[in-house]
Amino acid sequence: MSNMREKIILVDDIKSNLDQGRSILDPFYQVYPAASAEKMFKYLEKFIPDLILLDIEMPEMNGYEALKMLKADKNYAGIPVIFLTAKSDEESEHKGFELGAADYMSKPFSAPLLLKRIENQLLIVRQTKELKEALIKAENASLAKGNFLSNMSHEIRTPMNAIIGMTQIAAKSDDINKLKYCLSMIDNSSAHLLGIINNILDMSKIEADRLELENIPFSIETMLTKINNLIMEKIVVKNIKFNVILSQNLGGYYIGDELRLSQVIVNLLSNAVKFTPEGGAVDIMIDEIDKKDNYSFLRFTVKDTGMGMTEEQRNKLFNAFVQAESSTSREFGGTGLGLTISKSIVEKMDGRIWVESEFGKGSSFIFEIKLEQTTNEITTDPGAVLKHTEETPDFSGITLLLAEDIEINREIFISLLAETQVKIDTAENGLIAVEKFKQNPEQYDVIIMDVQMPEMDGYSAARNIRSLDIERAKTIPIIAMTANVFKEDIDRCLEAGMNDHLAKPIVVDTVIDKIRHYCHLGE
Repeated sequence: MSNMREKIILVDDIKSNLDQGRSILDPFYQVYPAASAEKMFKYLEKFIPDLILLDIEMPEMNGYEALKMLKADKNYAGIPVIFLTAKSDEESEHKGFELGAADYMSKPFSAPLLLKRIENQLLIVRQTKELKEALIKAENASLAKGNFLSNMSHEIRTPMNAIIGMTQIAAKSDDINKLKYCLSMIDNSSAHLLGIINNILDMSKIEADRLELENIPFSIETMLTKINNLIMEKIVVKNIKFNVILSQNLGGYYIGDELRLSQVIVNLLSNAVKFTPEGGAVDIMIDEIDKKDNYSFLRFTVKDTGMGMTEEQRNKLFNAFVQAESSTSREFGGTGLGLTISKSIVEKMDGRIWVESEFGKGSSFIFEIKLEQTTNEITTDPGAVLKHTEETPDFSGITLLLAEDIEINREIFISLLAETQVKIDTAENGLIAVEKFKQNPEQYDVIIMDVQMPEMDGYSAARNIRSLDIERAKTIPIIAMTANVFKEDIDRCLEAGMNDHLAKPIVVDTVIDKIRHYCHLGE
């Protein structure tokens, strides 16, 4: 029996019947007795009940006439009506159902049976309401995703248009300065396009509950230096004052996912710069607000002097696929995913994120996270990747087997590593790669293997090489090269016998790092 106090109007012109009905229903429902159909309609002017128990034989307006009027009014048509009457013949019952009654009970009736039938009808009402709410929610989500996809089309086509256009301009020009300008624009647009794709991939991970975090030592100050390098150009262009304020109680090193934390901060700072007018100010403040056991609770605040937001805009901020206003994407660009992704990352770090803002007075985005403290300094050099765009390594003694089925990808890979003097042998698929290795296993120092290839994919090729009765087959480093960056995809590479993976599109410094590491150079 439901514990909810639903409202029931009980209509009967005989007082003893009303009294009996109330005695049965009062312990479970809010009962409103009506001695006539007219009195029932008076109640309906004040509230909509969850159910009506309606007698048929009444003076002035009988139950059939009352039901016709209810069903004719869209405000009342959805109220379930149970006829509770002395008319027990089949014809009367048939007429009741034909007019739209939800149920029909003859007097005298069993109290438990009446309660059960009322409960069943109210259950149907609740389920119908839930279905309608779910439908509205689904329709709203569909509309939001439709708007999002429309926005995505614009966001993706904009850098693509620049890439295609600048490529065509460069192809027709012999001016070296114009060529360099075109290449610079292509590079910037490609980076922007990759950022959009990464946001979409992150969102798909979040929706599939696949977002994973690393736990490694890192320095807050070093992380902020890298972030500063990423956003400084935008800050300088808009002549924005930028302040970094660190509290004295911050520790030197913490254990967590530096990359994901940086992603949140960069997103908040980028938004702050985007919505702050020229000559405005953006501040980031970091404070350790609490300590417990071996954990610190850090608060990050990104404050701007931008346009601020209304309450309605604030309520939309962290919803997937939704921006504060549809006009925002047209004026400022963006996918509308950044804050949703940031919220998921922060919550993965046992934290929370919120915004404090007033329209016309700027905004403050604040998040708090929990990080493990550590006194250990970072053993790896955080600037190692940067020390490569300074000197080119000499890999002239290294031979690499590259398995990649797409010709242009092979050309790009070879061209990017040309200055290192590494010798690269290529295979168009996994089958050819296995055969080449079998023919001369001692020739190769490392294998870089695309995952998705015809004839034999990278997983099968790696397993085949590891299963060979050749000593070198057990030890040669095999590195996957794949656009699949979900954790389970990486795990699948390792399960197939590979040592590591490179994400596409490849970053030459990362490739150099892998070759150095697995060929034991500079150790």
